[in-house]
Amino acid sequence: MSAETPRTHTRTPVGRRAFLLAVSGLVALPAGAALAGCGPSQDTAGAGAAGTPSSAPPAPVAQVALAGDGFTADGPVSPRPVLRATVTDGTLTGITLTGADGAPVAVTTADDGSVTPTDDLDLGTAYTAAATATNADGATATGQLAFTTVSEDGAVRAKMMPLDGEVVGVGMPVVVIFTTDVPKSERQAVTDAITLDSGGVEGAWRWIGADRVHWRPKEYWPSGTEVRVQVPLTGMQVDGRWGAADRDIAFTIGDSHIATADTDTHEMTVRVNGEVAKVIPISAGREDSDPAFVTRSGVHLVLEKHEDYLMDGRTVGQDYATQVKWATRIANSGEFVHGAPWSVPSQGKRNVSHGCLNASDANAKWFYGIAQRGDVVDVTGTDRPMELTNGLGDWVLSWDQWTAPQT
Repeated sequence: MSAETPRTHTRTPVGRRAFLLAVSGLVALPAGAALAGCGPSQDTAGAGAAGTPSSAPPAPVAQVALAGDGFTADGPVSPRPVLRATVTDGTLTGITLTGADGAPVAVTTADDGSVTPTDDLDLGTAYTAAATATNADGATATGQLAFTTVSEDGAVRAKMMPLDGEVVGVGMPVVVIFTTDVPKSERQAVTDAITLDSGGVEGAWRWIGADRVHWRPKEYWPSGTEVRVQVPLTGMQVDGRWGAADRDIAFTIGDSHIATADTDTHEMTVRVNGEVAKVIPISAGREDSDPAFVTRSGVHLVLEKHEDYLMDGRTVGQDYATQVKWATRIANSGEFVHGAPWSVPSQGKRNVSHGCLNASDANAKWFYGIAQRGDVVDVTGTDRPMELTNGLGDWVLSWDQWTAPQT
């Protein structure tokens, strides 16, 4: 009986971002032909002698099937897929992984014989896994699994605030922004997978839109708190797509800078570590013309700062464009604390701006000099509220509101 030819099974998954998954050569038989069994000779000569014993039948050929744990029709859900072999009539001798160029890929072997790539697989790259087994006669059989990893635009990544190593203000939340929307049914699992060491400070996660989640302390951070956040994306499946890279950041809470800007008294009081450091005359958004110029009331957080900045009202349908100095942004909608030498006569007396908190160049420079991302600027005095999603509006919600169940 001659050796059977291994059959090849190929499957191509469906989906515009699908992994290309092909399984080929799942079974290979020994190179040598199996021996047929022999019975007694039909020659009557020597019939009285004892019969010649039959030869033992050959051992069954080992059957090898190779698959990836968690593989879907679109391929593996992790950049470090677990590759596992199932062997019938034989013993697994090993699993290897190679790239498209035939170069071996380092793997880690578990006690059950399954293997996992030691490092993340490259995106948009073809790989072939091969499992070998031997039967009772020592004949070798091989199974193969070929797949191509998802392309860059098909993988899920995450951006984070603060940055690793950053020193931030006492109001700063932890922000994780995914490159794809996270279905509501998966959001709890995503936050459960994130490790956040807050130094013992109480806080909670809240989804701010479908693609981002924030962790905010119950009260402002104590200065000096060291925080570490780990997002194990490579172990997650988000909306049927794999995470391309883990994130691990550590940051520190700096000095407490809390500014209270009162649009009625036209003053901004800045406290550093609880002590009043400066009272700055300001001019907020005028309230006697366009409602769009009214400064929003509520807790703003410092987002970024620019030594020179063009205040271009044309981007929001207004007819002005003014270059300013020492601009500290406190809302995505365009509210800044900035130098405004033209409004110095009104600062401390009247609100004449387009919504920003105008100060003298000297005072704006001082504030710019101490400002760090996450510092608090709490505006009072107007009936226009700060929005949750206008930059970092996390503190416009009470703690009960922040922790309320989300639908």
